[in-house]
Amino acid sequence: MEHLKVAVVIFPGVELVDMNGPIDVFLHANRAYKTSFEKPRYEVFTVAETNDLVEAEGKAVVIKPAMSIKECTEADIVVIPGRIDFTAAADSIPASQAIIDWIAMMAGNKNTTIMSVCVGLYSLAATGMLDGKKATTHYLAMSYAQKTWPKIKLIKNVRCVHDGQFVTTGGITSGIDGALYLVKHNDGETVAQMVADIMVYNREAPLPPYTLLPPYPSMD
Repeated sequence: MEHLKVAVVIFPGVELVDMNGPIDVFLHANRAYKTSFEKPRYEVFTVAETNDLVEAEGKAVVIKPAMSIKECTEADIVVIPGRIDFTAAADSIPASQAIIDWIAMMAGNKNTTIMSVCVGLYSLAATGMLDGKKATTHYLAMSYAQKTWPKIKLIKNVRCVHDGQFVTTGGITSGIDGALYLVKHNDGETVAQMVADIMVYNREAPLPPYTLLPPYPSMD
């Protein structure tokens, strides 16, 4: 059984469920192999621009990253959460250019799966590597994403989209769906369902009302 490294990139304003949902999925998946695998199936760690402490969304949580982007040069899976900054003109903004460049570098290895969660799409889209590919994001962010990155084939009303080495997910808890999708892909349906059961997570839950045509202000 292959040992897989999962790098979860973090930055100031990182959305906590975007980050923690996938982390929980991969950590719980390790339980399926606790007696038959020398190393954890998924080695999960956080990566930030520097080794400095990172203040999460609303400064509610301070995180010590496991390593910096200079120290992390390879991973099997890269998870990109959304960034929320209530002090900015737009609530959701991409990560720094250094992080965007690092994501592009990691995606240069075609064996690496890159997964964005919610408006983490912005940081991935900023690399230009989603041009011509299918993707999704939070339904409130669709309008902005379509205007800003018109070459991306955005799909509404779905939790998860897989195109090539890229997996993109909808809003917040959809990061759990994306991670479960990867566990299913890597380990099979039984392990994926076991993880969903442990997390008391309904994989068949309907999407929020008005997802296709939201009556709310878009995040332009």
